[in-house]
This record gives sequence, C-alpha cells and structure tokens, in this order.
Amino acid sequence: MIELVVEGGHQFGLVQGLREIWAFREVAWAFAERYVRLKYKQAGLGIAWAIIQPLSFLLIFVILFGRLAHISSGNTPYQAFALSALVPWTFLQTAVSMGSGALLMDGGLMRKVYFARECPVIGAVLATGLDFVIGLGLLWIVMAVLGLGLALGFGALSVYYRDFRFVMPLFIQLWMFGSPVAYPLTTVPDKYRALYLIANPAAGILDGFRRIFALGQTPDLGLLAVSASATLVIAWAGYVLFRRMEPGFADSV
Repeated sequence: MIELVVEGGHQFGLVQGLREIWAFREVAWAFAERYVRLKYKQAGLGIAWAIIQPLSFLLIFVILFGRLAHISSGNTPYQAFALSALVPWTFLQTAVSMGSGALLMDGGLMRKVYFARECPVIGAVLATGLDFVIGLGLLWIVMAVLGLGLALGFGALSVYYRDFRFVMPLFIQLWMFGSPVAYPLTTVPDKYRALYLIANPAAGILDGFRRIFALGQTPDLGLLAVSASATLVIAWAGYVLFRRMEPGFADSV
C-alpha cells in the first residue's frame, strides 16, 4: 500500500483514503444535489444558464477570433469549431472554481460532524457535471479527474491562504486563453507542443473534443496519452496536498 505522511507524523494509505471516500459516497452525492439546488434555486432562467454561458463566450470568440483575428478553423464553421472545445472548458473551469471553494462554503458542517473531507469537493465537481452533460457527454472522466485534482489542491490552499479565492478567477481566465479553445492546437509550434501539453493537460483533451464534434475525426491518441498522464500527476499531487493539509481544516474554515 502506498503511504504518505501528513501532519503530526500520521500516515495514511491511498487505498485507505479511497475506501473512506467510498464509505461516504452518499454524503458526496448529497453535497452534489445541494450545490445544484443552490446554484439554480434563485436563478430566474434556472438550468438554462448552462447553455447561456458557453453561448455568450462563443459570441465573443466569433467576433474577436473569428471575424477580427481570422483564426483558421479549416473547413469547419468557426462557431462549431470554438463551441466543441468551449463546452468542456466551461465544465473544467467551473469544476475547479466551485470545487476549490467548497471547503470554505461548508466549513460549519466540518466543525459539527465528521465525514471524508473530500466529499464537498467531489460533490461540487459532480454538480458541475450536470452542466457538462447538457452540452457534451464524452471524455467526462478524464476532464473530471483533472478538475478534481486541481480543485482538491486549490481548495486545501484556500482554507489556509484566503487570497486564493481572489487569485482563482484570474488564474482560470488566463488558463482559458492559454488553452486551445478559441484557436486550434496547431497554432502552437511543433517544437514546443509536447511541453505545452505537459504544462496544460487540458489542451489534448480539448483537442479531442474538437476533433470528434467539429472536425468529424478520431482523437489523436498520442495527444490524449500525454494529457492523461499529466492529468494523473496533477490529480495525485492535488490529493497529496489535500491530505497533508486536511488535519487543520475544521479549525481554519
């Protein structure tokens, strides 16, 4: 069993941690249902926002990148070209944003009752999946793992360093423009592409969505392999960071 050392010299095993999450799976689902209700409860348009948000960005992309910058989309209409990557990107950014703030949102519950501390983060990512299913339904698992890994890491940091709440929106917006959402992956020079995919695991996944839904092609398995490998590293690092910082959560939220 792989073991990690957390605060106070206490050790936990990865399998043990996963078993605890499984034991509290109903709690994670309860958090997910709660986040969905809270998100749309007082919204006049309700779940329609899951469609309005990507379409609003699509309009901006069409004007800025399609009309003014003349980004090439091959034989595919630029609207379909951009939307095929924009919808999964919307899922990823929302998963990271909601997931990283979930611990602070439910700090009161953590002080009152014990449950696996990953449950609020997992619930937030699962709740975000509802919007994603409305737009697209493929490659969800890989994208969810990436979003969960980042959300766990940033969520743990946010408990102790509250500035992360203000840094996250800027980081996510910069990340979007650094990803092949409004432009194709081919704009990145070949000699830098491997490094780019490692630094930004979302790139290969977004390219896979675009190939399937906009270009009618099969995904590049090499690109997906690089992105998937980097995603696993980020998910592992995020989880390790989360467990190292977990002992002080209830006292800090």
